[in-house]
Amino acid sequence: MRVLIGAFAFVILAGCGSSPVSSDRADPVPAKRLYAYEGQSDAQLIVVRDGGLYGAGCNYRFYIDGTLAAEFAAGEVARFGLSAGRHILSSTYSGACGGGSVVEREIEVKAGEVVRRRISVITGGAQDISPTAF
Repeated sequence: MRVLIGAFAFVILAGCGSSPVSSDRADPVPAKRLYAYEGQSDAQLIVVRDGGLYGAGCNYRFYIDGTLAAEFAAGEVARFGLSAGRHILSSTYSGACGGGSVVEREIEVKAGEVVRRRISVITGGAQDISPTAF
């Protein structure tokens, strides 16, 4: 019986973290949730929100330099045109999940560069914006 309970707990906890999604397999953020930085520019920023069950019921608002750029659901990708230079990326919960922490990360992009970032959620609800190879 203890083994069964332990196995069940493991399965539940395994679904508590988010998991990376490749940008070519992620669903695009719908146009109605893209708000800024949609056009071509000096560089391209590709942002993918992790998939997985944990945090899947909450969308995340994604900001570039303080401007709302998009609202991501789990497993979605968006591409943004950025000018060369430094930018601040921010993410926070939206809607009924609001009131959570804001995560901010600085990036520097060069003309012609493609920069990839991932919005992830870990157990406890903490979120991050980090570099990714996916």
